[in-house]
Amino acid sequence: MKILTTTFTTLIVIFCSVLHHAQANDALAYLTASTEHVSPEVALSLLDRFDAENKLLSPDDHAQYYFLYGQKYEKNRQLDLAIESYDKAIAFVESLPVSDILIDSYLERSFVVYLQTNDPATYCIDRRKALAYARQHTNATLLAKTLTQNAFCYNTALTVHKGIALLDEAMVIVDKSDKLDVNRKALIYNATGSLYRTVGLHKRAYENFNKAYLIWQEAADIQDMFNMQHNMLSSAIKLSDWDKANANSAVQFELAQSSPQFEDFYFFAHLNAGRIELGRLDYAAAISHLEAAVSRVDSTQEQYFISSSHLFLAQAYMRVGEPEKAAKMARLFQQNKAFPSNMRSMFLSADAIMAFDKQEYLVAINTLFQLIDEEREQNRKIIQNEVIVTALVHNSKLADFENELLANQLSINKLKLSAAKDKERINELKVSLFILIGTVLLAMVFFLLHSRETFKRSSQTDFLTGIANRGYTINKGERLIARSLRKGQSASVIIFDIDNFKAINDQYGHHIGDQAIQAVTMRAERWLKSQDLVGRIGGEEFLIVLPNTNEAEALAIADRIRSAIAMEPCNFADITIEFTVSLGVAVLSDEVSSLGELMKEADKALYKAKFLGKNRAHLAKSIPNNSVNQVA
Repeated sequence: MKILTTTFTTLIVIFCSVLHHAQANDALAYLTASTEHVSPEVALSLLDRFDAENKLLSPDDHAQYYFLYGQKYEKNRQLDLAIESYDKAIAFVESLPVSDILIDSYLERSFVVYLQTNDPATYCIDRRKALAYARQHTNATLLAKTLTQNAFCYNTALTVHKGIALLDEAMVIVDKSDKLDVNRKALIYNATGSLYRTVGLHKRAYENFNKAYLIWQEAADIQDMFNMQHNMLSSAIKLSDWDKANANSAVQFELAQSSPQFEDFYFFAHLNAGRIELGRLDYAAAISHLEAAVSRVDSTQEQYFISSSHLFLAQAYMRVGEPEKAAKMARLFQQNKAFPSNMRSMFLSADAIMAFDKQEYLVAINTLFQLIDEEREQNRKIIQNEVIVTALVHNSKLADFENELLANQLSINKLKLSAAKDKERINELKVSLFILIGTVLLAMVFFLLHSRETFKRSSQTDFLTGIANRGYTINKGERLIARSLRKGQSASVIIFDIDNFKAINDQYGHHIGDQAIQAVTMRAERWLKSQDLVGRIGGEEFLIVLPNTNEAEALAIADRIRSAIAMEPCNFADITIEFTVSLGVAVLSDEVSSLGELMKEADKALYKAKFLGKNRAHLAKSIPNNSVNQVA
């Protein structure tokens, strides 16, 4: 938005008058307000006229002054000057007690470094420092912001669960906040989409990026709207969903046309349009868009994407049989020595093109084989139960988080969803291993298989008994207990194991011991309701979570299980065995209010049942006369 000359002059006159008549801190407050809603150029002019040497200014005031400079330089994409300003802000307050301005300065400096490098190894240094300070500070909102930005630092298949844990922590903080921070909500969606994209869940990533886009669209935040369209487009390309990708590309061109103040929008719009055409194998159209992007590289300082545009254009040139042009672009790509080292596939692509240009065909082919091997290894790391389960658990928490935010905003408490019904089916896990430079390298085309696996069942089920395994039992049990607490309902847990199980293994062998465990499982399940949860948490040890079940009901269930196992011998082929179980029961109360505490109390009760003679159920914290002491 252009400022009329008269308006600008009036603003300067008023501002100078305030500086003349007000105290320094009042002038700084007025300066902050004055620069908030004007263009970066006008804001920088106001900052230049401020008396930064005023002795009345405190270190915090000085830091605020240089922080404002950094923000305006950042908006104006004068990135080196922005970093220099944030350096000065940090220098003023770093030796003082932790403050908001110190944490914000580290976060903003990290964002500018991100714009320059797109390399987590570089920009996450400041984010980790900011998080260390934020955990010492008392500003919960700023801690949530810092946690969210640090989540972007865990962008590999083996570390993504750490980023998800940070987002879970941020959601708890935002959820407890009295004020609904829609910008923070959008940032959490953006970070969630980024982490899902890391582990190949591109459909989920697209959905979260779109949620962030809709929030920023409502706030008319043009830059963040454009960024989310970029992220959505990247996920759509991974899904080969060209309709969505083209729709996102069209929005980027519309934003570029309607927002000429953002000079680099056209660069990114053409870059992404070229990426789409590369994926659709329309190389002539890809070259047209990518050449347009390369011609606009001076409009942006984001070196990562400048270098990427050179490499994508090199690949397009190779596809149409122009290796000399391709090699020229590959050389431009290789000139960026600060390009993120974790982008191995892009380095290898450039190396293959350069080798082909030098007529080193065997080196080029072997480089492509190396690229394929590394892509396979990356996919292997992605397809890990821990990664997928962590993503699913976070998705359940994200659903609960959304419901809480809607309840705060609309006063509708009925919108809470059961986390157990929000399990994601992983059939959208597609990891595409792309085909490179096949037609020009001796007509070799490498087809890589799309990997599609279903992990849900195997990640939740105990292999021997078919019931829930330990990890799933603990995770779901925690949610069942938490839901009972929210609804004000009773809940109980039972821990039980087979008496003298070692003797069974020693006398009859481990295969008979396994069959005994299976038999106990089947008999225990007969006495449970569909809402109850039973899982194997150890060798012969089991955990039962009973929502909406009081003390008397839990004891009755425990004793029915005990009786069913003790009264009927088990026949295994030609072997008949009689054995019993002991059970510990714990009930939700004011003193015992989490699954971990319930399990601890139930385990103590189980030990007491063993001590009293086995083949019995014992209630935690009860005196011996109150326990169920029946022996078959």
